[in-house]
Amino acid sequence: MNKEMRITDEELQLIKSLYAENNEALKLLRKVFLPEVNSKAPLGQNFDLWMTLKVDDLTPEEALINLKARNFVIGHVEQCLMQLALLAGQKTESVEETKKKLQQNSSK
Repeated sequence: MNKEMRITDEELQLIKSLYAENNEALKLLRKVFLPEVNSKAPLGQNFDLWMTLKVDDLTPEEALINLKARNFVIGHVEQCLMQLALLAGQKTESVEETKKKLQQNSSK
């Protein structure tokens, strides 16, 4: 069966080489895309990007829509980072390797 994926084999190999067993790299990406207020951050570098949404001049309905959109973007980035982690840890084996493994297991 030939299944087409959004990510090519070459891109999958790149993901694996960058992120397989490398949670620190994923944490760094998370820190870059979803910065959080941190009491240990140096002065002037503590910035909560997601709370800079100006709602002062908006109606309550507009503010709610903007805050919901903000929450959606945060969730989307988190899901993308989790997808990278899953793809990086995914085992790759050919059909022949799978058949061979199944035959070995069935002969035990």
